[in-house]
Amino acid sequence: MTETISLQDLTPEQRKELVTQAKQEEKAAKDKRSADLKALEDLASESVPISMQKLIEASQILEQVKGEVFNNFMGLLKLKADTIGIKSNQQSHTITSGTQSIKLGYRVTDGYGDNAAYGIAMIHKFLENLGSDAPTKKLINVVFRLLQRNGNGDLDSKKVIQLRQIADRDYPETDFAKGVEIIQQEYKPKLSRWFIEAYEKDGTGIERNIPLSITSVDLPKDIDLTFLLPTND
Repeated sequence: MTETISLQDLTPEQRKELVTQAKQEEKAAKDKRSADLKALEDLASESVPISMQKLIEASQILEQVKGEVFNNFMGLLKLKADTIGIKSNQQSHTITSGTQSIKLGYRVTDGYGDNAAYGIAMIHKFLENLGSDAPTKKLINVVFRLLQRNGNGDLDSKKVIQLRQIADRDYPETDFAKGVEIIQQEYKPKLSRWFIEAYEKDGTGIERNIPLSITSVDLPKDIDLTFLLPTND
């Protein structure tokens, strides 16, 4: 059991010694924190350049391999286009041999031309003249939500399709429908990136994805990072 000492029971010299001790302990704690922060800075200065060089080399290897794989299939894809044709909107091609499959293609993100703004303005003007009853307010909120732009400043093509459904069902041959039509006519998808995916069936016939991004690759089993995970305490 810890004994409680009252400052009034101490002599002036003892109180002075206690204050000095507290200041020394505070200074020692500050010095340790400063030393720890300096050690963190030194470790970062040592680890970041080495790791960055490794990542740059890995990126360069992936870039080189990506080009080689697309080149390997260039003749096959051209022959496929000449023999059986390729749909204008076909974004990927899967080539299989035995238990191995490679999927090549490109991804697009939504994009709309400048004139889409006229369609949006037409819809807004139409909604302003609808009224202010509860069902109309609910509809306006829905439409405004569907017209919200994403982080890149573009409309969501799936939400535009929902707008088309509302227009066709509830407001055909109105400025609402015309506005949606203008937006859809201005749809100009943008090329996002060329991609490669690889799959292989194991001994049980289950198709396994071959991880090709550094995020997808599993960590070596001897690396334990569980100390970074949240605990239940």
